Formats: sequence, structure tokens, C-alpha cells
Amino acid sequence: MPGRTQGDKIDELEKLVATLVERVDSVRREMTDGKKFAVVEDRVNEIKRNIEETGRRRWSVIPAVLGAIVGAVLGSFISFFLQRLIP
Repeated sequence: MPGRTQGDKIDELEKLVATLVERVDSVRREMTDGKKFAVVEDRVNEIKRNIEETGRRRWSVIPAVLGAIVGAVLGSFISFFLQRLIP
């Protein structure tokens, strides 16, 4: 049985190259989709962190507001009682 001819070898190489090109293209598409998914996932995580941070900021403002209200009320009472004691 004679060996394969040059033409047969070239045909086989063309098939192998076509298969490899298709596989590389498939991997590229998967990588691109994976990158897009990773970007979307990062953005969602960033939004979640921002929501949590906003909640913490709101709670950090409440003690200051309550302190101002309590201070104003106490100041008013003290002023009222001092005016009553010292006519």
C-alpha cells in the first residue's frame, strides 16, 4: 500500500486547520461573553455596596439630628426656667 500523496496530506491539514480555527473562535466568543458577565457582575456588586453605604450614612446622620433636637429642647427649658427664677 503506497503512502499518502502530498495532496492527501494537504487536504487533511486543511481539515485540521479549519477545526482548530473553529475551536479558537468558539473560545474567543466564550471569553468575550465571560468578560461581559464579569463586568455586569462587578457593576451589580458595586450597586449593592453603594446601597449598603447609603444605609450606613443615613444612620450616621440620625444621632446628629437627635442631638440637635435634644439640645434645642434642653436649651429652651433652661432658658425658660432661668427667666422664671430671675425676673
